[in-house]
Amino acid sequence: MQERSVGQTSVKAPWIRGEGITVVSETSGSGLASYIDRFPERAVAVVGDVMLDRYIWGKASRISQEAPVPVVRVERETMAPGGAANVSRNLVSLGARAALFGVIGGDEHGARLCQCLSECGVDTVGITESAEHHTTVKTRVLAGTQQVVRIDRETTQPISASVADELKSRLTQWIRTHEAQVLLLQDYAKGVLTQEFAEELVEIGNSHGLIVAMDPHPGHPFAAPGLRLLTPNRAEAFALAGVYYQPNAPTIHADAPLLGVGARLIEQWGVELLLITLGGKGMALFCRGEEPVHIPTRAREVFDVSGAGDTVVAAFSLALAAGATPVAAAGLANHAAGLVVAKLGTAAVTADELAADLANWP
Repeated sequence: MQERSVGQTSVKAPWIRGEGITVVSETSGSGLASYIDRFPERAVAVVGDVMLDRYIWGKASRISQEAPVPVVRVERETMAPGGAANVSRNLVSLGARAALFGVIGGDEHGARLCQCLSECGVDTVGITESAEHHTTVKTRVLAGTQQVVRIDRETTQPISASVADELKSRLTQWIRTHEAQVLLLQDYAKGVLTQEFAEELVEIGNSHGLIVAMDPHPGHPFAAPGLRLLTPNRAEAFALAGVYYQPNAPTIHADAPLLGVGARLIEQWGVELLLITLGGKGMALFCRGEEPVHIPTRAREVFDVSGAGDTVVAAFSLALAAGATPVAAAGLANHAAGLVVAKLGTAAVTADELAADLANWP
């Protein structure tokens, strides 16, 4: 049994070494939970594509006579922040202060999104209205717990220079006023983040000494110099690296394609940290100059993976800002993701839920 420091807590855990990767099979729940108490002291700015997630809930008991599709009898409708808006919601739910910077249209969906964010406690000072854009809306129709169809309404054209300048101005002022520690760039390929704009945002973050992270989109494979952290899922990581996708290997030790993609992205993007989410396999953490680390998932019942990546980037970046090591931060994010996939719809994990979950962990 090897002893290694996770965060500020020395824990004993089995470390399985083999073929260039370390597997963390246990972490100290109490050690990870100690960082949650520091979250309220952290301020995070989120810039990216905001959207409204709309859910139509109902029951399906018959097939349509018009086409071979189920007929859903609507029982209720709900709405929640999506995309970058869901990331900011997760940050606030975990106890941090968060401001969102993005673009909406002058429509009822934009107004409803701002209302949802205000109700969640997110600072909407950075939400900018543009006559050239519609508010992005994702409508999901569910029969019971099964998603039947998703309908997207969106504008993907790049934002204008004037809108970008307005966002930068509001962002810089908020960072200074609230002494922010983290800047998250959330790219969903809806027009907010371009190569030039991303580079300018990274420069703003670095000039203020922030942890600058990016959740990238494979449709925008641009590397903005100065990023500290990148958080793609497995499919996105392969696409960003320009490598043909290969599914999970039976074990992480045998997953040579993943290890190669991780090493390639570290070099291509010039980041210090790369956290690749692997679905049911957990996460793979790559730290420049160090051996990769695998954090397996805990066995849970999965209802909905929508927004799980948003929860991961929120929890991971907050833990880093709270002083956790990358391994400890990934462990905390892994627990948070496990909680959110047990919820239906785009959801957030609260600090109390996360603390309670960690209390039941060795």
